[in-house]
Amino acid sequence: MTTTTPRFRHTDPGTPEAAWWADSRWDEVPTLDIETVAARYARVLVASAHPDDETLGAGGLITDLADLGLSITILIVTAGERCQPHLTAPERQQMGARRRREVEQAVGGLDATAQIVHLGLPDSDLPSHHDRLVSEIAKRSDASTLIVAPWTGDGHKDHDTLGRAAIEASLAAGAAVVHFPLWLWHWGTPETLPWEHLVAVETSRVGCWRKRAAVGAFTSQLQPTGGRAGDATVAPILGPAMQARARRLVEVLIDEHKIVPVLSHEGRDQRHHARTARFDQMYDDGPDPWSNAGSFYEQRRRALVTAILGSARYRRVLELGCADGFLTAALVERADAVHACDTSPQAVTAARLNAPAATVERGDLPEALDHCQGDFDLIVLSEVGYFLTATELLATLRRACELLTPGGELLLCHWQHPTNRVPLDGILVHEQARDFMGTRPRARHQDGDLCIEVWGAGPTVAALEGRI
Repeated sequence: MTTTTPRFRHTDPGTPEAAWWADSRWDEVPTLDIETVAARYARVLVASAHPDDETLGAGGLITDLADLGLSITILIVTAGERCQPHLTAPERQQMGARRRREVEQAVGGLDATAQIVHLGLPDSDLPSHHDRLVSEIAKRSDASTLIVAPWTGDGHKDHDTLGRAAIEASLAAGAAVVHFPLWLWHWGTPETLPWEHLVAVETSRVGCWRKRAAVGAFTSQLQPTGGRAGDATVAPILGPAMQARARRLVEVLIDEHKIVPVLSHEGRDQRHHARTARFDQMYDDGPDPWSNAGSFYEQRRRALVTAILGSARYRRVLELGCADGFLTAALVERADAVHACDTSPQAVTAARLNAPAATVERGDLPEALDHCQGDFDLIVLSEVGYFLTATELLATLRRACELLTPGGELLLCHWQHPTNRVPLDGILVHEQARDFMGTRPRARHQDGDLCIEVWGAGPTVAALEGRI
């Protein structure tokens, strides 16, 4: 944890997403038990130093808790009028009014019933108003309130002050308090995170899309702002790096006093069992629940997957979520050895029949990857990512990358239409994967039905054959 105030600018490139999520310490971070939170507290007060802090730091949490019936209050402390240093006094007043309108629109999209309170304190001067902040938060809180505020070590004086005021207010009111980091993701590194206090918040599919729409309301922060005559255009506050962080499927809370409930090992096991049972039940009506044998969509998907691969032959292939093994059989034709896994015992039985040359085992993601021996030059996740929760997806991607040989290929293929009764959808899965990988895919195919992306650093097919 940092002990000095960091110096940074919003125009700095910041720490890339790939550097954050590649850290194996995420495997030990507990996941918020959001349903127990909804049962334990009656209301949530989100303290935001500037319009957009609440959306960037906790927009998914706000949506999902509101959908579970909690009363949400958003305390907007300043209007964020000093977001750009070149603004004149009249321009700052106009900016403040604009940002108030933006946050009203954004929060309305997260929770149409949320109460929004504007304190109107001066931007960039909250240390001078500490006592007022404590009072305003405390009078809106009680023992049934969960206060969510910026972290005290976020590196912005307004954020840090508001975070400390929230702690004092929680003590005075008997409320609980947790914090969210914002600028820490920009100036910090994984070594800066207080890992022992982190809690991962898995945003629902609905919450992810509402948050994306809410972030889009802050046009004053997303668009370049012209300076005075003769000045260069001022870069947006929410540049590409900040926007990538806002797209995360997982939000992060800092819970220094272990206040909020987290999922137990039993709770995670129950999720695995429920998913396994659901897939097994699909085989009750026949041996081919996905219509893999007769569907042209499925035949076309398999043909596109094998066509986009960058090598004619692979040494070892790993397929995650193999279903009944039709793609597994196609991969066998291109590899010396194919290993596959699926959560459903019935799917495993079918895959062993359809791809007898492959090694097929039952396993839940991401844990199944812990039992993989050796390394692989191709790992395939086809039509499986959206059945995983957000933390499971990130852990699966992280462990898959660890199992790849240098220059090996990671392939994702997913349905692009809306999904139902599953944690994610194909668009969200590929969007998160691109941010996680930190590089453009080597190859990509997208049409109205599916998206296929392949990451790998090897030479092109033409280069391998000496054609260039």
